[in-house]
Amino acid sequence: MRQILTNRLLLLFLLLVGVSGVQAQERLYDLTVNHRLSDYEKYMRSDRYASRVAGDTLDLPFFDDFSEPFSRLRNLGDDYPNPDRWIGNTVYINNHMAINPISQGVATFDGLDEMGRAYGFGFSLPSDADSLTSKPIRLSGTLPDSSVVLSFYYQAQGAGNAPEEEDLLIVQFKDTSETWQTVWEAEGYILEDFDFQRAMIPVDDEKYLFDGFQFRFRNFASLSGSVDHWHVDYVELDDGRSLADTVIRDVSQMCQTSYLLDLFMEQTSTFSLLKDYSAMPWSHYKTDPMAFIGDSAYTVLRNNDTAEVPTNFSLQILDHTGTQRYNVLSATAPVYPGKVCGNETNSCNVIGGSSNLLSNISSLVPQFPTDVEMTDDSTFFELRFSLGVDDQDSINDIRVEKQEFYNYYAYDDGTAEAAYGLGELENVGRVAVRYDVKKDDVLRAIQLYLNPVEFDLSQEEVQLAVWTGGEEPGDTIWTSPSMFFQYTDHVNYFYHYFLDREIQVNANSTIWVGWIQQPATNLKFSVGFDKRADHSDRNYYNLGTTWNQSSIPGSIMIRPAFGEAYDWVGVDEQANAMELSVYPNPSNGTVFIQERTAGQLKNANIKVFDLSGRCVHQQSGYRGPLHLETLNAGVYLLRVDTETVSFTNRLVLQ
Repeated sequence: MRQILTNRLLLLFLLLVGVSGVQAQERLYDLTVNHRLSDYEKYMRSDRYASRVAGDTLDLPFFDDFSEPFSRLRNLGDDYPNPDRWIGNTVYINNHMAINPISQGVATFDGLDEMGRAYGFGFSLPSDADSLTSKPIRLSGTLPDSSVVLSFYYQAQGAGNAPEEEDLLIVQFKDTSETWQTVWEAEGYILEDFDFQRAMIPVDDEKYLFDGFQFRFRNFASLSGSVDHWHVDYVELDDGRSLADTVIRDVSQMCQTSYLLDLFMEQTSTFSLLKDYSAMPWSHYKTDPMAFIGDSAYTVLRNNDTAEVPTNFSLQILDHTGTQRYNVLSATAPVYPGKVCGNETNSCNVIGGSSNLLSNISSLVPQFPTDVEMTDDSTFFELRFSLGVDDQDSINDIRVEKQEFYNYYAYDDGTAEAAYGLGELENVGRVAVRYDVKKDDVLRAIQLYLNPVEFDLSQEEVQLAVWTGGEEPGDTIWTSPSMFFQYTDHVNYFYHYFLDREIQVNANSTIWVGWIQQPATNLKFSVGFDKRADHSDRNYYNLGTTWNQSSIPGSIMIRPAFGEAYDWVGVDEQANAMELSVYPNPSNGTVFIQERTAGQLKNANIKVFDLSGRCVHQQSGYRGPLHLETLNAGVYLLRVDTETVSFTNRLVLQ
């Protein structure tokens, strides 16, 4: 029996972390970048960072469970530590890299810098990598016997890469001589029980009991990418504690992949209410809104308490203006102590048979309303999942997801834990992902989450491709030229490739999008892989002659984009005397259009497009400056149409 359990655990482990030892096969690879951190320089220049980074020495208690960014719609800088508490930005604050965290949100340590780039290719030996340093803390007047204790939870590997034994996680204290002393360390290990461990460190030496005391976490890793992962959660420093004080009176939400030991099963919280996709084109959704809503929604939670706690799972849906459109309540679900549970019946309370489930969503939430939208081809909604529970940390009782409707279909949640590719190819290899299109439209572009490699790809032939088909890919209807991808050209963390011709796609038809690559003896090309959303039944690969369904649970991060034609070619940077003019350009978001005659733009149709061709702002008539402060920094296309004038201009937002 023990051997059977070991085999089942090994199988689950392989599914979670990927298989990389099979010849000529689909594989998961380590990421070498984290595109979510690519806006670091913009964040450092932002008023939001400047207003929070300054501050006095902190008082006890010090606490951070890294859950706050996931309790609301996320903002610029939420992938970094809270500057109200921490100094430095090299760790990654996220809700998808750990397994069974104490609450939603962890601090992840790896081999990437604050911009999400490898510290240096080729550095495989353990080296000093990320650090997370507290702000100065006021401890003067605290006596050595007053029981000041630092506690935290930690996990190696998680959903990422396991650190080797020498890839340490350490904790250091700064003493009165401003010298950092190592007071705790853990050796790297392969995750086997899919849970976090707790560390409790007394702060009982007089050399630490002063105003200005600091502590910090550091890891040692290969500097070649997103590898050798450590995850830290629920950091607390306070006095009046003991090393036996291990009870947490808290029930928390968990966004991440969770593992049920008793059922040998992984589970995830719902992040999209759509039946088939995480996101889809708004114009496609509007053809039949009620047909696209899923049947159920789950929240996965963890009862860290030693007592049974009643919870009440509810869901609010707000439109992009912040107006509540639905408020759906569920029955109370009592949760046994020490349980990780959610979308499996009886997993929260065996006797009660309860689970944190909202069923019949399509009747409770008939549709996302179409009467309010950002533009005629895009909008979003806020999904607020709440636990009605009275505990010591109310922030992690709320989880917020963003339901997006833009110009593309997607299965993934926008975050990658690994990269997917074909290895040791002896023949031409192909990868294709199935999309069932809901409306007559034109395929304009393909978005893909690229994983840079240290090899020279300039001579490697990789082609994007589109196939017809049903249950598996059929005829090839389009291929790109052989190309070397430029990894810096991205939109929302995805590389955006414009097709060189229109591909008409009919409603209720199936297309497959993917790539074709030539034989290679090592990794040459890979695309981001989302382990949280399992759509392996839509992922197919071909190693020569036969298409095979993927055996690796997850979603390949490649997306088809649809919509109207848009043309950036020939757009003048400066308007001539007969045209309108736009100023200032570059702009911080407030944009003026200079009319040539009074009232010329009173009834104008004004649109702003991003690099993907998505309309991100639309209005009728010009009666003052355009307010585009909510848009990300970058290059946009401003289009103004009146009965007599059609005007386009590049617009740069800083």
